[in-house]
Amino acid sequence: MNEINILAMDTATRNCSVAVYAQGEISRISRESMKHSSKLIGLIQDMLDEQGIALNDLHMVIVNTGPGSFTGVRTGVGVAQGIAYGLGIPLCGIDSLSILATASGEKGIVLPIMDARMKQVYAGLYDIGDDLRVMLSPYVCNPDDIQAMNQQRLTVVGDGWQPYHSVFQMILGDKAQFLESVVYPDAASAIDAFIRHGLGETGSPLALSATYIRDNVAQGKPSERTTSS
Repeated sequence: MNEINILAMDTATRNCSVAVYAQGEISRISRESMKHSSKLIGLIQDMLDEQGIALNDLHMVIVNTGPGSFTGVRTGVGVAQGIAYGLGIPLCGIDSLSILATASGEKGIVLPIMDARMKQVYAGLYDIGDDLRVMLSPYVCNPDDIQAMNQQRLTVVGDGWQPYHSVFQMILGDKAQFLESVVYPDAASAIDAFIRHGLGETGSPLALSATYIRDNVAQGKPSERTTSS
């Protein structure tokens, strides 16, 4: 694994980030901006130049497939597809909630919550140890419909819990630890999720699809699965 070069990008939230995995190390650049379409290519080139890596030196591309900003997700997936297809290398897509759970750096049960606007949130539930197990796949719901599966202790991360802190505090009670330091998924955590936990769906670049959730799930009912896609 140390001999491969991986480029990752995340434009699903207001935080546009790019990361490179090379020689066993992860390097990252992040910019907080909503104008991802005009920033992303420049960030990618800056990162590759900084690491002394040419596009042709890449072996894989990883992208956050959402959920998140529809425009941001489309931008990231489109650029990632273009790069991977042009180079003839695999493209790996990982959803926002799995990346955010990995970014927490916590062991045990992690509940990532993202702002879905329209007074709703995106959420999932993960059991993190040496491996990451998906307890509830990403779903969209009203804040008071959040699911924690009666866990004794859990860590809550993301930008979606803060606007509804009192609601989640009432539902989760003292068993929840709310982390203010982990707000957004990011490209470096996407690489970490792939390398450390084997997350993501890897294959032909043109076969990758975005994870919008709201388009597919009108009323967000979480489905229990144990896959890591």
